[in-house]
Amino acid sequence: MRVTNSMMRNNSLLNMQKNKNAYNKYLMQYNTQSKIQRPSDDPTIAVRALKYRTTLAEVTQYLKNIDDATSWMDATEKSLSDISDVVGNMQEYCTQAANGTNSSDNRKDILAQLKEYSAFIYEQDANADYNGRYLFTGYRTDVPLLFDAVSTNTTYTITEDIDINKIDKYQYVYGGAVYDENKTASDYANEAAQFKTTHRVMVSYTNCDEADLTVQYTDKDGNVQNITAIRKSIGDNTINNEHLNPGEDEVYFIPETGEVVFGDNIYDSIRGGSNLSVTYDKSEFQEGDIRPEHYFNCKTVDQVTGVTATYAKPASQNMNYQIYFSQTLSVNTMACNAVDTSIARMIDDVTNVCNDIDTLEAQIKSVEKRIEDCDENDTTTLANLNELKNQLDTQLSLQKTVLTKTLGAAVTTCQKAQDKIGVAIADHGSRYSRLTITQAKLKQQKTDTEEAKSDNEDADLGEAYINFSEADLLYQATLN
Repeated sequence: MRVTNSMMRNNSLLNMQKNKNAYNKYLMQYNTQSKIQRPSDDPTIAVRALKYRTTLAEVTQYLKNIDDATSWMDATEKSLSDISDVVGNMQEYCTQAANGTNSSDNRKDILAQLKEYSAFIYEQDANADYNGRYLFTGYRTDVPLLFDAVSTNTTYTITEDIDINKIDKYQYVYGGAVYDENKTASDYANEAAQFKTTHRVMVSYTNCDEADLTVQYTDKDGNVQNITAIRKSIGDNTINNEHLNPGEDEVYFIPETGEVVFGDNIYDSIRGGSNLSVTYDKSEFQEGDIRPEHYFNCKTVDQVTGVTATYAKPASQNMNYQIYFSQTLSVNTMACNAVDTSIARMIDDVTNVCNDIDTLEAQIKSVEKRIEDCDENDTTTLANLNELKNQLDTQLSLQKTVLTKTLGAAVTTCQKAQDKIGVAIADHGSRYSRLTITQAKLKQQKTDTEEAKSDNEDADLGEAYINFSEADLLYQATLN
């Protein structure tokens, strides 16, 4: 084979270029501590690098989502735990009150303490927010659970589902003697108060509109029944608690107290059926009242603009965070699934009974004053007044029995509310556990991915230095 000078020169230049490329390659590896500088250097490493970087970016984002979800769930757990503690304290307090003899001052203390508990539950915890978003209001995180000011311009038509088993067998004092200078002792005796029983349920609001309340249910034969309740105002009573004494085929609705009272025949029909609901209107809401759209199906009409809106019962407005590949987790808890409105209504019921007792005690003091001022020789008037006092004392004793029973019912209400909160806490805890497990798995996956990415992309510094030194010697030798 003939070797020319040109061939020798070209081979020398080619080898010199190869050594220079090797020198540059290992110099760049040494300086950058990266195996390749561009995809063409090693396509296999480049493809793997893309996969590792994509996985790492996704895992990092999932971990960030989990951090956000954890913060939200921590705030929720704190509120639920506080509510559970307060309801437990309320239950103990009602138990003590029900087992004791309560004077006027005791009753005032009971009401004041129960109202403080209620304010803590609804205003401080159920209405809590996190970073400007309300925790328990589902999708409407910008709308508070409670009215933050008096509202009178919007009429809500509320449809409230009623658990048939929650219709109370309610005992109350019916009738009672009323002072009249023309009445005799016999008249007062004939007006003796009676202890009666009715079937009652309380809707979630007091001071409802003077509009019809409709009761709807499905009877035992599967037929949908609609009944328009008879409106009864406490102020129109001619007999004490007349509003609690409907006819057998009647339903009474008392807008002031939000009570719905069922006659015996109607109650028997409802008890054998299902799907009980009531629909009523309310326009006046006080600061701190629950906004109906967070609990019930309802329609609203703005009385100023005429604008209408419809809200569906928010039973499952889940705020989902993506926490893993193709996996989401609901981080929120709905107020309607955790905090029952019956807690506030129970306090209203105790308040009404205490007010009745206060009224009776004031009447007794008035009669005692009349007896004191009466001429001791007027035996007929004295006998009449003493009989009136005896009847009022008996009525007061019956009313105090009602208070004891109401406080006992309050204990049951608190227990049921505690059970509901317990279910919500358990559900929250199971989701939180899943979040914690997923977080630990992602952290391990992130560590493994970073190691694999480093093995794929990063040059070994010692090896890079040795390779660079060898390439440098070869290149210098080539130059020589």
